[in-house]
Amino acid sequence: MKYNILIILIISLFINELRALNCPAGTQTQAGLFEDGDLANCTHCRANFYYNGGNPAGDAVGAQAFTPGAANATGQCVACQVNREGSAGTQGAATNLATQCSVACPAGTAVADGQTLNFALSVTQCTHCRANFYYNGGNPAGDAVGAQAFTPGAANATGQCVACQVNREGSVGTQGAAANLATQCSVACPAGTAVADGQTLNFALSVTQCTHCRANFYYNGDANFVAGTNQCTACPVGANKGADAAAAQGNAAKIKTQCNVLCPTGTSNANGDTFWTAAITDCVNCAANFYFNGAFNAGTSQCIQCPVSKANPATAPGGSASLSTQCNSACPTGTVLDDGTTTNYTTQANQCTKCAVNFFASKTTGFVAGTDTCTECTKKLTSGATAKVFAEATQKIQCAATTFAKFLSISLLFVSFYLL
Repeated sequence: MKYNILIILIISLFINELRALNCPAGTQTQAGLFEDGDLANCTHCRANFYYNGGNPAGDAVGAQAFTPGAANATGQCVACQVNREGSAGTQGAATNLATQCSVACPAGTAVADGQTLNFALSVTQCTHCRANFYYNGGNPAGDAVGAQAFTPGAANATGQCVACQVNREGSVGTQGAAANLATQCSVACPAGTAVADGQTLNFALSVTQCTHCRANFYYNGDANFVAGTNQCTACPVGANKGADAAAAQGNAAKIKTQCNVLCPTGTSNANGDTFWTAAITDCVNCAANFYFNGAFNAGTSQCIQCPVSKANPATAPGGSASLSTQCNSACPTGTVLDDGTTTNYTTQANQCTKCAVNFFASKTTGFVAGTDTCTECTKKLTSGATAKVFAEATQKIQCAATTFAKFLSISLLFVSFYLL
């Protein structure tokens, strides 16, 4: 008996399964099933489907009530053109395009007014590029060289508009096919810059083509020059170059090469740079290993290179950059000035004309003042010692005789008397 009941149940289920019918297009039951034995139970639109009012054209303007299970358009739901994240099965009469679907136009586009970013009926209404957006010919690289026709509403690059790299004042929404880079965007390079030829001030594809500072412009940033972002600065007043003026790549466009701003010979600005940035009177210092004699005038005076450099040279204000402070002005070893005591010259090394006390000339002829040295006496005079010019500064005159020399002198004297 129990087996008969089981068989009857199985047969009933099989019959019910045979009787199950597919719900009309885009619909489902409240439980989320896509088929049912009674199509009147197909009451809901599926996720990312909506009821369009029974309009067979497929947009959302029909006015007929939703009829669950109806074989015509009043019982069907239409697939969204653009799916919406979070869309769920919803009772047909309560669904519409805006609740079930995304109505956002593709990136950078709008409807015909150029401003409204959501379509009301169909994504194909997204016909225009918005202000400061342009159609790049469908090229996914984002420049303006693609050749594909604009396709309103297309989910790929042919239905999208690209944001301008540089916005243009007065840009407006424009039909996609007519919205190119030049009409929608500013194509002007940043101030003072140009493309690689150094003269063209408008870029054709991307602002990153603005790689050069124009002639008589320079880059004064600390970081690396970024094409399309950084600007170049005009040379200071009166510092423009003439026929030799030329554009230069941003990082190479330094003020000292782009502009006539070199300080007078041997001078520098307060930072130690050998060029000025505001006025030539910025050149207030003598550069390292340069000195000046007299009244210093910033921007006019030239400093003189040291005859002998210091081990650790430094800049100094022109008015105090004397030879003795800026240069190694020490006389060669063992030599002094004409006064017999001063060991530093004031203008030129050839002022070192004498051998100092207890120093003697190491050669008898061809002695060069400021170059040759004098040799220190092994035994020094204890009295009567003076500095002597090189020709007179012999070892015999400048140094005390040694004990052996004295003995030899006395011996020779006795021999002389004996012979007489």
